[in-house]
Amino acid sequence: MGADDNFKAFETKPVHLPFRPFFLVAVVDAVLGGSGWLPSAFGLQAFGPAGLSAGDWHRDMLLFGMVPAVLTGFLLTALPRWTGHRAVSPRTTHLLILSWACSRAGFLVVSPSLGLTFSSVWILALLSIAARAVIASRDRRDIKIVLLLAVFCASNGLVAASYQVELALRLALVSIISLVAIIGGRVVPALTVAYVESAGGRIVLSRSTPREYAAALATGSALCSWVVAPEAQLTGFACALAAFSQAARAAQWKGWRSLSSSTVLGLHIGYGWIVVGFGLLAIHIFAPAMLGQATAVHAWTIGAVGTMALAIMASMIRKHGRLAFRPSMPATCALAAMTSCCLSRLLIEALPAYFGLLASLSGALWIVAFGLFLLAYGRALSQVAVK
Repeated sequence: MGADDNFKAFETKPVHLPFRPFFLVAVVDAVLGGSGWLPSAFGLQAFGPAGLSAGDWHRDMLLFGMVPAVLTGFLLTALPRWTGHRAVSPRTTHLLILSWACSRAGFLVVSPSLGLTFSSVWILALLSIAARAVIASRDRRDIKIVLLLAVFCASNGLVAASYQVELALRLALVSIISLVAIIGGRVVPALTVAYVESAGGRIVLSRSTPREYAAALATGSALCSWVVAPEAQLTGFACALAAFSQAARAAQWKGWRSLSSSTVLGLHIGYGWIVVGFGLLAIHIFAPAMLGQATAVHAWTIGAVGTMALAIMASMIRKHGRLAFRPSMPATCALAAMTSCCLSRLLIEALPAYFGLLASLSGALWIVAFGLFLLAYGRALSQVAVK
C-alpha cells in the first residue's frame, strides 16, 4: 500500500471509527497508571487494590490496559485497509469496550487477577478479529502481527495466573516492541513522505531490502535471546547488533525532513527510543554495575511505547478528521512532555539520591502528556459516528 492510499482523506459519509472509544480509554488507563506511582515516590501508600504494590499497579494498568487499548483502536481501524477485509461492526466495538470495562471493574473492585483475566479475554477477542481478517484475505504480510498478539495474550494470561511472572513480562514487552517496530516501519516512512509532499517538497526514501531483513533478523534474535537468557553475554552482543541495525533502518526514513511537524517528528523520536533501549540493554549486560536493566526497559516503555502511542493516535485522528498536518500546540507540548518524562526516569539510575523527585516528576510529566493529548484531540474522539 502506497503513502497516498495510506493517508488519503476519510470519506464524508458517516462511518464507524473504532479508534475513537479505544483511544479515549487508553488515555484513562494512562492517567490511572501514572497516578498510581506518584504517592509511592515519596513513601506514601498508593491507591489501588489491596495488596498490590505501586509498581505492579503501574505495570498492569499500562502494560495490560493502555497498550491493548491503543492497539485495539489502531488495528480495528487499520486492518480493514491493510487486508481488504470488512470493518468490524459497532456491536463488536461495544462488546470490546465492555470487556475493557469489566477488566477495569475487576481490577479496581475485586482483584488484580480478575481484572487481568478480563484483559486476556479482551486481547483474545482482538486476536480472533485480526486472525480472521488476515486469514480471509490471505494477507501473509500481517501474519506476524497475529502471532505477536497471540504471544501478548499468552503473557497476559500468565501474569493473571501469577505463573512465571518475570518471564511473562519479558514476553509481553518483547511482543509490544516487535509490534511497535512493525507498525512503525509502515507508518513512519509513509507519513514522512506524505508530510514532505503536502508541504510542496520532494522526497525519495531508498529503503534497502537487505537492510530491512537484517534489522528484522537482528531484532528478533535479540528479543528472543533476552526472553530466554536476559543476562547472557550473547544477549548483550545480540542487543548491540539490534541497536545498530535498527539505527541503520531508521536512517533510511530521513526524519530530519519532518522537523517542522511535531506529529511526524514524534514518530521518528519514538522509533529512535527502540534503538536506545537496545543500546542500554547491551550496556547493562556488559556492565551491570554501571546501569540497571530497568533503565533500558523504561527507554522502551516510556520512550518508544509512550511516544509512539501519542504520535500514532494523533496521526490516525488527524487522518480521519481531515486535519492533515495542521500544527497543534497542545499536541506538540504533549510529545515534549513525554520525552522529558522518559529522560527524567532514565536519570534515576545516575542520581539515585533524587529518586523520589525524579520518579514523581516522571509520573507527573506522563500524566501531563496524556492530558495535553486529550486537550488537543478530546473533541474529535468524543464525536460518535456509527453508521
